Amino acid sequence: MSGGDQLIFDIVSRLPKEWEFVVITPEFAKVFWKTVSHPYLEFRYLPSNRFDFRGDPFSTFWSYVIRAWQTYQILKRERDIKVVYSCSDVAYADVWPAFLIARTEKLKWISRVYHVLLPPGVRQGNLFINLVAVWLQRLSFWSMKKRSWVTLALNEKLRLELIELGFSESKTKILGAGIDFNYIHNYKPSKKYEYEVVALGRVAAVKGIFDTVKIWKEVHKYNPKWKLCWIGQGDPGTTQQIRHKIKKEGLQNSFLMKGFLEKRVVLDIFKSAKVFICPDHENGWGLAVSEAMSASLPVVSYSIDIFGSVYKKGFLSCPLFDTQAFAANLIRVLEDKNLRDKSARQAREQASQFDLDKVVRDFAKILGS
Repeated sequence: MSGGDQLIFDIVSRLPKEWEFVVITPEFAKVFWKTVSHPYLEFRYLPSNRFDFRGDPFSTFWSYVIRAWQTYQILKRERDIKVVYSCSDVAYADVWPAFLIARTEKLKWISRVYHVLLPPGVRQGNLFINLVAVWLQRLSFWSMKKRSWVTLALNEKLRLELIELGFSESKTKILGAGIDFNYIHNYKPSKKYEYEVVALGRVAAVKGIFDTVKIWKEVHKYNPKWKLCWIGQGDPGTTQQIRHKIKKEGLQNSFLMKGFLEKRVVLDIFKSAKVFICPDHENGWGLAVSEAMSASLPVVSYSIDIFGSVYKKGFLSCPLFDTQAFAANLIRVLEDKNLRDKSARQAREQASQFDLDKVVRDFAKILGS
């Protein structure tokens, strides 16, 4: 589950109660929607296909292609569609069905972009896969520019970047992310966990998981008693590689990979930890960062765009890929309680500015215009 998915979960239940919504999602995603409540919310579930759950890039691609075709067929059968909202900029998942239906139906397609992918030569991971990923995102951008009624960017810097890539200035708007700050801030944990550091994100190279092994190796040398918890899933191949690297470096007792966890468990861990790390190489907002800051966790990160544009305080950052500097910053925050308390206070103040209700009002205004 991505931050974009989490954002739409949070938004839908707060939209006007008289509006009617149809959500098209895979059958296996039903569990993620069980807490979302709206009086006029219906679901169209996509059946599993032979490529689901295999995890390799080839299977993932064809799994999404099949789902895209299934989604398009569902859209063709629906009546009186006024708006189609695509939750991501993944060409073969959300964009192609919306692009195709917008060709024949009089409706408003609202597209969404979270960030522009790094160049293939800079992006970590398999070069061929990165080339394909960047090409597919540019194909998505072409589709949006061609038929999208409006494109939503997460922040002003991204909006300007999209305009430079040829998006219409008048049809490219900003809709940030938001969190339920009061709920997270006031949450009372039901269990205490023995983790000093926590990360939340997909197990993937661009999320900095391989960097984190290098970072934690240095931190572990400094204090072997500290523990890191990584929350999130990834494809089986990448997960196996990471587990092997962790074991090879002798970190298996201090670098714990917990996979997908329920929200309450995530918040219990947030409330138990001292620092949140964001080793992402690219990100458009970082919803997990907002949630961690709401739990009064200072953040250690790379100096990617969101730190300095979306987030103004409550973090320590270092140049991208500088794992030594990242480790030094992390050790510094863990050792210096005064610095940690100051950063935690700043993080809390920063997160309080990301009002989910304002995001909902802005989104409703766009939908209703």
